[in-house]
Parts: sequence; C-alpha cells; structure tokens
Amino acid sequence: MGRNKALLDIGGRPLIQTLAERLGTLARDIFVAANDPEAYRFLGLPVVADRFPGQGPLAGLHAVMSEHPRAYYVVAACDLPNLPTALLRRMLDAAVADGIDAVIPRSLDGRAHPLSAVYRRTCLPVIEKALAAKANKVIETFLGGDGGGGGDALSIRWFEQAEGAFAAADLLNVNTPEDLGRLP
Repeated sequence: MGRNKALLDIGGRPLIQTLAERLGTLARDIFVAANDPEAYRFLGLPVVADRFPGQGPLAGLHAVMSEHPRAYYVVAACDLPNLPTALLRRMLDAAVADGIDAVIPRSLDGRAHPLSAVYRRTCLPVIEKALAAKANKVIETFLGGDGGGGGDALSIRWFEQAEGAFAAADLLNVNTPEDLGRLP
C-alpha cells in the first residue's frame, strides 16, 4: 500500500477508528497492538508494543495477551473495512460456549483468516513458544508448521464460509490502492 493501512480514509474516517467502534459493541476493552503509539493517540485506546519486535501480527497478539489478561480476545486486522460485527459475535459466542481455544474463519477456497478470529488466553504459551522459535506466521502457529506450536493440542474451530457464516467480501483485505478503489 505504501502507507499505514490502519489510517486509510474510508468513508471520511480512519479505518482503524471504524474497526475500534465495531469491536466496542462486543467488548468493554479495546487494545491496539502497534509499535507507534503516537499514530493512534486520537483513538483514546491503550496501545501495546511488541515484546518480540519485528515478528509481525503474532507478536502483537502476544503483546496484548501478555499485558492485558482476558479470557478471550477478538482479533481484527487493521485492513478489513467490511468485517461485520455479527461475524465476530458468532465466533466469540462459539468460542465461549464450547471452550474452544481458537475460532478462525475459513473461505470457500480453504484460506484461513487468523487475523479476524477469536483466541482464548490458553493460546498464549503456544504463541510465545512460536515467537521464541522465530515462527512468525499466525496460522502456522496454530497448525504446527514451521516450528510453531500447533502440536500443543489447541482446540480450533474453523468457521466455514460454506456454512453461510460470512461472505467473501466480509474478509477482504485492503492491501493495494486497487483494493481501496474497489470498495463501495
């Protein structure tokens, strides 16, 4: 994209502001995982810096879980302008009702979306183990690839698009100016 996707102007507001407001309907506490707290001061939300700098979104999830203990964490990447609150609510309800460690949506093409998911605090040791092993990919951490922690027997529920749980456009990432131009 060439610039901070969280601060993209979508509908006259920074994308992260819209996402924070959506998350605010699900949770009392909203945290921003970022290493530049000044950029997000306008949100009035706590910004948590990585304890494993340079290791991507998994390090951000680890930082928030480490600094702010909660039973469950609803995760929303900063580049998902269409992410519906209803999808997040259904995933959170499923995680809590069944005591699942991770609820991750999966598209019809089999692609998992681990940055629009729900994680239980029980995932923290697995995440930390993966980061210590320099395994930075979120999905590989939960599937055990690349030296991650997936072999640590976490329970994962795949929230399938085929079940009608969401539309493909709900999890559309804005990664390029062309993606931004395709938004309604």
